Amino acid sequence: MPNYRYRAMNSEGELVSGAIAAPAPGDVAARIERLGLVLVDSVTLEHGGEGRRAFSLFNTPKAEDVTIFTRDLALLLRAGARINDGLELLAADRDFGRLRPVVADIRARVVAGESFAEALARHQGLFPPMYVALIRVGEASGSLDQVLEVLADERTRTEALKRRLGDAVRYPLFVLGAASCVLLFFLTFVLPQFASILQDFGAKVDPFILGFLNLSTFLRANSDTVLAILVVVLLGAWMLLRQERVRRGLMTALTRLPAIREVMKYYRTALFCRNLGLLLGSGVNLTTTLRILVDMMASIGSSAVWTDATDRVRHGAKLSDALAATEALPAMAVRMLRLGDETGQLPMLAGRVAEFYEAKLQRTLDRVVGIAGPAAIIVISVVVGGLIVSVMTALMSVSQIVN
Repeated sequence: MPNYRYRAMNSEGELVSGAIAAPAPGDVAARIERLGLVLVDSVTLEHGGEGRRAFSLFNTPKAEDVTIFTRDLALLLRAGARINDGLELLAADRDFGRLRPVVADIRARVVAGESFAEALARHQGLFPPMYVALIRVGEASGSLDQVLEVLADERTRTEALKRRLGDAVRYPLFVLGAASCVLLFFLTFVLPQFASILQDFGAKVDPFILGFLNLSTFLRANSDTVLAILVVVLLGAWMLLRQERVRRGLMTALTRLPAIREVMKYYRTALFCRNLGLLLGSGVNLTTTLRILVDMMASIGSSAVWTDATDRVRHGAKLSDALAATEALPAMAVRMLRLGDETGQLPMLAGRVAEFYEAKLQRTLDRVVGIAGPAAIIVISVVVGGLIVSVMTALMSVSQIVN
């Protein structure tokens, strides 16, 4: 939707200007009249809008940008700025390069009469339902600056947790990738140097080295075909992973693996309890909270168990009983949440449970990283070492034949 610039006069005779996103200039004039303003100039289309949208395909805002925006807006509101003034300042800030068009659009919608939460909801890819729900609560209670600060703190904590998970996954993958490249180099450049010698002299070759010799010969003879197949497989995997259903299915399958199951159990528990405490503590009712959390938990696995728990609560069961019946969380977390149900301190205890399982997750990740990297190196070293020993043994048999 294009943005239109306007200049108008308010009831006190002051000139005001801004931008409004609308389908046509006539819609802009109608919105300005509803705001009690008098248009003094013709509405003009903002230039560069299409270029910014095309550029945004390659410069998409990230979650960290939204966190910085949330924290800075909270600081501006706490300093006494109005919401539209704060958004205008942030939209003009060059540090928000990737997010500036989004902030400008949000400000235009707020000036046009939409609530801040409604304007955010139009950008679902950047502002999830939980974010919008908390903003709606903050607007209704007049504590928007406090809600934004809480959101910024929670997003910072969540991003740090995701970085730790990413680091734990990237390190073993990097080691495996580097070791695989060494093995591929050995197969395609080193091993063929000895293959011709072994074949010419009819040396005895054990099945282990024979299999790798055949693989090396195949790779060198069909390098173009193998490379093309690899490119097609990578492109196909990338296109499949762009689909939400495929990502959820893959995540569900990964969480069933023995080594990953424990890590994901701790991560799911920490994520669920952290956001449960945040939403309930901000005044969102339990039913709405669970509906939001179902969508959130579905992004890291199957949503069936969470939907079942939500249905049980909707039919009158306590949250702890519903979670215990569906085995969605560990027994210890359920006992803590049951204590929160009984004492009326569920938000606080949910936060404590999240902290406990975040600590367990960190310890587990440290152990996994400490084992996975060396294990990958040992496996590849054993393979390459076995190849070298087999080749040297075959060469020694050749020297004996020559002598």
